[in-house]
Amino acid sequence: MSELVDRADELLKAVAASADAIGNRPLTLHWPTIGSAFDRGVLVVGQAVFGWMGNWSAQEARDSAIRGQIIADAQNPFPDLTDPMAWIDGHRVRTSPFWSVARQVTDAVTPGEAPWFSRVAWANLYPVAPNDVKANPAGALLQVQTDPAAQFLSTLIADIEPRFVLVVGGPYVWPFVELLRLETLEHASPPLYRVSRHGGSRWIIGMHPGGASRRGWGPTKYSELLISAARTLDEAPSE
Repeated sequence: MSELVDRADELLKAVAASADAIGNRPLTLHWPTIGSAFDRGVLVVGQAVFGWMGNWSAQEARDSAIRGQIIADAQNPFPDLTDPMAWIDGHRVRTSPFWSVARQVTDAVTPGEAPWFSRVAWANLYPVAPNDVKANPAGALLQVQTDPAAQFLSTLIADIEPRFVLVVGGPYVWPFVELLRLETLEHASPPLYRVSRHGGSRWIIGMHPGGASRRGWGPTKYSELLISAARTLDEAPSE
């Protein structure tokens, strides 16, 4: 994934270039986490991490050596785990709406003997997030990374070739629709936004599971809609 490392460096450079606006707050970089049994199945894409490994500042990212270390650390946040996604097993967030939906969709559309978390890949629309509070990127931190974050996600998808790209990032996805040239994806009814095949993958874009739950689509109900959409795409004739 050498190209993905290059895209990550570009992302950090963009953040560093706006260090004065972003300030000296602690930041974190989330590297795409791929289960050990992932076999071109489901890539689930959220908004951003709410607390993660490492602390660094935008000012520090001005230094190329420090950027290299940030990326290296992000690539291996759990060196003691044989499965990078095993961190979720037993973690308190495993029952959150986001991870409940990820589990139910993965089990339904890519069943297998390995644990569900070993069969899924996880990424975020915005890889760089604040690490001093549990919040999504906002202001300068959001604006400066949108373009390079889209390139980062595009490179990841080209690398791992998922059969399903499940983007449940809510309204944070809208800038990415144009940047990733997803305008041709068919519109869907809420809580889904867009559902279609694109570039060899089946794309399903919808509300964040937390937001969907607050609007009456709990994790199970929302998962049923996502699973139905995935199966419909799987059954449709190839373009």
